[in-house]
Amino acid sequence: MKIEIISREFVKPSSPTPNHLRNYKLSLLDQLVRPCVYISKLYLYPENHIPIHQRLHKLKNSLSETLTRFYPLAGRIKDNISIECHDDGALYTEARVHGFLLDFLKLEPHYKQRERLLPDKTEFFDTASPPLLLVQANFFECGGLALGFYMCHKFGDGGTLNLFIKYWASIAYGHEKELLPALDFDAGSSRFPPSEDFKVQEPPVKNLRYANHVTKRYVFDARKIAALKTKVASPLVQQPTRTEAILALIWRCAISASRLNKGVSMHYVMHQLVNIRNRVEPPFPKNSVGNFVQYFSVQAEDVKTELQDLVALLRKGINEFGENEVKRLSGEDAFGEIVRSSKKRREISGRDDVRLFTCTSVCSINFYEADFGWGKPMWMSMESGSNLNNFAILTNTREGNGVEAWVSLSEKEMEYFESDPELLEFASLNPSAPNGAEFKYQRAISSSYDL
Repeated sequence: MKIEIISREFVKPSSPTPNHLRNYKLSLLDQLVRPCVYISKLYLYPENHIPIHQRLHKLKNSLSETLTRFYPLAGRIKDNISIECHDDGALYTEARVHGFLLDFLKLEPHYKQRERLLPDKTEFFDTASPPLLLVQANFFECGGLALGFYMCHKFGDGGTLNLFIKYWASIAYGHEKELLPALDFDAGSSRFPPSEDFKVQEPPVKNLRYANHVTKRYVFDARKIAALKTKVASPLVQQPTRTEAILALIWRCAISASRLNKGVSMHYVMHQLVNIRNRVEPPFPKNSVGNFVQYFSVQAEDVKTELQDLVALLRKGINEFGENEVKRLSGEDAFGEIVRSSKKRREISGRDDVRLFTCTSVCSINFYEADFGWGKPMWMSMESGSNLNNFAILTNTREGNGVEAWVSLSEKEMEYFESDPELLEFASLNPSAPNGAEFKYQRAISSSYDL
């Protein structure tokens, strides 16, 4: 399916950023994130009666207005403690897809096909000041739209990206901007101030660019999730959550793939990322911008990697995280807790005898509310580990009762992983996404197709 780039430009805020906001202070949690890591998201919208050129005009103009609110996203990273907000702009690309959205959905959208609809950020690998936000609007011949995003993870987490998209969609839709709730850019840095002495070890960019791993998508429907939860329940965890059940299954299959690949057992450690916005006391405001994620780690004994054992480990880990780490993050020693946690993670990830698997779930976030004026998306995918091996992220399906898991492993281990019968008992590998029966597709090229 050929994709033709029509235009690329930097969209700047509709109003200049005031002088007193030109230096945006990062938080200590922001400092932990490497600036080369980006969060990606892709929305697919069915065809619409609104002509394409009108939708493009609305997207670009409303993006400019939204950047006035999210002014740091139009800036550039200055150093490890701040962003310069001189309105350099976000990269905005318009592209024509020579094909139909329905055909794309039937292609089983694996990682590489999805990636083609995202902005090209490779040209910025070797630049000192890459854009923090990249957007690509792809229009299909049928009038369908794919809207792809990359946001610099150092500026914010998945919740922040979702907040930005909600604001942009509201402004594009025509909602009164004055009614949008105020954003809190200082919540993170005021609670967790940055430190000039805190350094993040940056691996060579080429190692990230050519990381030898593959990413695959797995879908768990409601019926299979219910069966999985029943299977993993035990006296220790009588009512496992769907996140616990699915992550335990993915981790167990990843452990099995590692054993088959290496021929030896290792220390198997899982780091689960946790949104702390509502866990700390006092909780952060709902519209806080930045990174508000910490993690807890659990280690599986070599003889205890049955699903029920792993679920019990995950339940114990989140409970201890709430009882210990969250209290320290809420207290006077928050700085020390963050530094110790970061040091521990680096030490574990640097050990040759440890197999570290990192995961996160954003199933609590509703990503399907982004209506720019032509309806809600028919499918969304989010992937924040494109630079990471041994990584999994869980999101809701459109209906809300299923789960999509994007899993990254080495090529060899993925061969073992994707053929694991226990995984395939509950998950479907890369099914056509989504079921488009409720959407109408016209095979004729619309007269409004000209960009």
